[in-house]
Amino acid sequence: MSNLSRLGAGFKMRLSNANWLLIVAATLLTGVIWAQPLSGGPRAPSILLMLFGGFVLAKGGFSIKDRRWQQFLVILALFWLPALISLIGSYAPEKSIELLVLLPLYLLFAAATFYLLDKYVKRDLLLIIISAISVFWMADGMLQLFLGHDLFGVPITPEGRIVGPFAHHLRLSLFVTILSPIVLQYLERHGWVWQLIYLAVAVMIAMLSGVRTDLLTILLATGLYTLGRRKFMLIAAMIPIVLLAGMFAGGHSDISDKKLKSFSSVPSTYVEWNELSSYRLDIWSTAWNMFRDNPIAGVGARAFSSAYDQYKGKDDYFGDTTVSVSHAHHPIISIVAETGVIGLVGLFFAISSIYRWGRGSVHSGVIVNPWLQILILMIFPIQSMPILFSLWWFPVVSFVLICYLNDINQIKSDASNQFDRVPLGSK
Repeated sequence: MSNLSRLGAGFKMRLSNANWLLIVAATLLTGVIWAQPLSGGPRAPSILLMLFGGFVLAKGGFSIKDRRWQQFLVILALFWLPALISLIGSYAPEKSIELLVLLPLYLLFAAATFYLLDKYVKRDLLLIIISAISVFWMADGMLQLFLGHDLFGVPITPEGRIVGPFAHHLRLSLFVTILSPIVLQYLERHGWVWQLIYLAVAVMIAMLSGVRTDLLTILLATGLYTLGRRKFMLIAAMIPIVLLAGMFAGGHSDISDKKLKSFSSVPSTYVEWNELSSYRLDIWSTAWNMFRDNPIAGVGARAFSSAYDQYKGKDDYFGDTTVSVSHAHHPIISIVAETGVIGLVGLFFAISSIYRWGRGSVHSGVIVNPWLQILILMIFPIQSMPILFSLWWFPVVSFVLICYLNDINQIKSDASNQFDRVPLGSK
């Protein structure tokens, strides 16, 4: 074989290897998103990333001196230290200790994610993959509406809610709406018509799921995108979109019709507000009782459910032993009740640091960044969002934060060609 032939064969082999490495890297990197509907959710991808992170650190493929990793460490410490202090009076010490052990492992998770972003998965490709996942879930949900089941055989719930591939959870609309800043930015290159079509379907998904807070999420996401991009036409277009989607959803789902009609009047009593919020007021009143009696360090990280019965009110909806409360249904309230003022101060410094780092970046306006917009949606004060420290949600929060830190620091890959990269550990 001639030298030229050998060079050509070697080039093709390296290019082929690079393509496979890219596929594996992209699959692993986005696992905390696409694995959400699976049994166990993102646990397996998270563990794999942690193991890989330990490997790249041990091999010297990633340095703990990296600015992005150190910033992530600061944010993690602002959550970890209040949790440690709350252990003193925790109502569930074993759960608090579990959190204290788990959080440091996300430093390995971060190392792996930063490494894969540097070496294999470019920012644009990441946006495309996440947009594709979100759009696929939306299509699966709409198919479920018209056929009675989705592509995987998951039926509409007995209440008439569409859940897409999320068979046992109302998380379809949560992920569709929370990821909307990514999809809106990706569709921007294809024109505003595609953005409007996407928003119309996303609003319908939120309504057909029967989760009112997710409808608020897509409206807030559109508002944040409009503020950043100055595309006020989208805000104006949302008015007819919401009206038409509401008529469609109300005509195809009884639960959607009931939820939408709840917006027709403003409650005037505690009981009415409590029912409108799906009895969240009882939960948050109990959280206030926890904070009032334990203002400094709270009732213990992840101890909300264990302390609930002691602090609930006399007429609490969840006083019935057949109905339990597993968490506070609000990230900020959860932190205040479980870790007190110390936790609230830590959260404040975490939020201010995230924003300050973005403002100090040479990147374009920080509010434009879709990852920051998602972080805002996750922690927005009037939103009944999932608590931060749950095994299915915190990997997503961490992933979004890592992608944001990667963006604002503008770290570029050492090599622009995939086939010029040598797999870690090779000589």
